[in-house]
Amino acid sequence: LEEEEEEEAAEPGAFGTAVGFVQDAVANPTVRNIGVLGLTVLAGSFALSCYRVYMVYQSSCSKRSRQVNKNMVVVDRLRDFFPANRDSLSKGHIQGLAGKTGFTPEEIFRKYMRFKLNEEVFNTNFVADVLALKGACGLNGETMTSVLLETGERMVNKYGILMRDITGMSPSGVERKVDGASKFAKLMYLADLDEFIPRMEGEAVQLRLKELFGATDEDYASLRITALGTDDKVDISVLEAMITQPKPKPGDDEGPPGGGGGGTPVAA
Repeated sequence: LEEEEEEEAAEPGAFGTAVGFVQDAVANPTVRNIGVLGLTVLAGSFALSCYRVYMVYQSSCSKRSRQVNKNMVVVDRLRDFFPANRDSLSKGHIQGLAGKTGFTPEEIFRKYMRFKLNEEVFNTNFVADVLALKGACGLNGETMTSVLLETGERMVNKYGILMRDITGMSPSGVERKVDGASKFAKLMYLADLDEFIPRMEGEAVQLRLKELFGATDEDYASLRITALGTDDKVDISVLEAMITQPKPKPGDDEGPPGGGGGGTPVAA
């Protein structure tokens, strides 16, 4: 019992010694300054880490990645409705998607229509899908004008101006120009569709698209889509409407065989 009492008495003494040591250390200016310096270093390291995380988050690569992810959300969500469930698509769905991605209904329409133009067959289902999406997004003629022209500018930046004479081009060059001509024909078809855009606005859009693509009335007449198909695996083809013979040079007495005038209007 006496040994236990001595140990208990020793414990408070050891604690008191430790407290006293800490108090003496704090009272020592040198130790106190070292402690302040250590806290400053830790705070600085934490602030630097936060800054680095912020800069990574704000980097162009990170912003691009977030944008791509949001675009994928739009595509994945809307793809569930087309074509079988397009009639069930409502403004409520678009508002929910806008809240999730931060995009406006107009931006949602732009992004999904560009996706369809690049990835899907241009047929009757395509047109019905974009008309259903236009209605759910509540877009007017002015907005549709902006959508078509902005899409046209993107296509020209990607494929260049319209060139129906593909003689002498490399296979990759031919493919690029054919794709560009196809996009031009599709945009012109939508601009000519009263359900997609009012007649007056549509005519103005067609004139502007011709200017953007550097297309003539003859080009449009040859590439114009006159009918749409229903096959989900066969896209429209403008290859037959492309000029395959060189144009006559100034001073030539005769033009190339067949006149080089292009093909007949395109039908899907």
